[in-house]
Amino acid sequence: MSTVEKFPQGAPAWVDLQSPDPEASKTFYSALFGWQYTDSTSSAQGSYATATIGGVPVAAIAGQTPEAVEAGVPTAWNTYFAVDDLDATLEKVIPAGGLIVMPATEVPGSGRMAAIEDGVGTPLLLWESAQHTGAGLINEPGTIVWHELAADNWDHAVPFYLAVLGGEAHEEQVDGGTFTMLKAAGMYVAGFKEPETEDKSPRWEVYFGTEDADAAVVITQKGGGTVLREPVDIPGVGRIAMLQDPHGAIFWVLQEPAVEA
Repeated sequence: MSTVEKFPQGAPAWVDLQSPDPEASKTFYSALFGWQYTDSTSSAQGSYATATIGGVPVAAIAGQTPEAVEAGVPTAWNTYFAVDDLDATLEKVIPAGGLIVMPATEVPGSGRMAAIEDGVGTPLLLWESAQHTGAGLINEPGTIVWHELAADNWDHAVPFYLAVLGGEAHEEQVDGGTFTMLKAAGMYVAGFKEPETEDKSPRWEVYFGTEDADAAVVITQKGGGTVLREPVDIPGVGRIAMLQDPHGAIFWVLQEPAVEA
């Protein structure tokens, strides 16, 4: 099991879903990933339920406010990037071409967060942990395994992340092209790519691990979701599929290659 005690500066540390029907979303993802839910809370801002595997937090599902539902705010998975000093990081956002959407906000007993947009308008969140580091388990079935920024002009976003979060960019030659990735504390943590849907709005896309990508497709369809990209094998990476839940949130599943005996 790939347990995590602390995420390095600049690494995606947590994801949550904002859903107009959190109970239905909980049922959908429980069937898909075997999630159980704890620490459900409800407030004027809506509900928040932590998804767990073996009692370890791996993600969360939040309810959209009635105002957000009425306004037609899209359902989406949100990616939180770990930072060591939230205030110092926020000071770099605007000079790097970004936008502060929500200033530093205390989450009692958990940490501090802020919502920003990068240099090409991609929404993301920053997380300075206290008691809640982020996902306690990663790189396993049902947990986050990878993240990619999908945008037409993703190359203009790379300098923003280096300036604001630090780390370094690395280019890998793949299929006659170049795949750019972010590294934090010497580890590959995210990548950049062109959008693969008709909606070209820039967004961070999360990959969840699965034991069987083809079975995940069947479960998604039975649960009312949509297959946006059928399972395909990527040499050296695994078998991936692009899916959409019943409320429109896009995500990927990744089945790691079988280990040869």
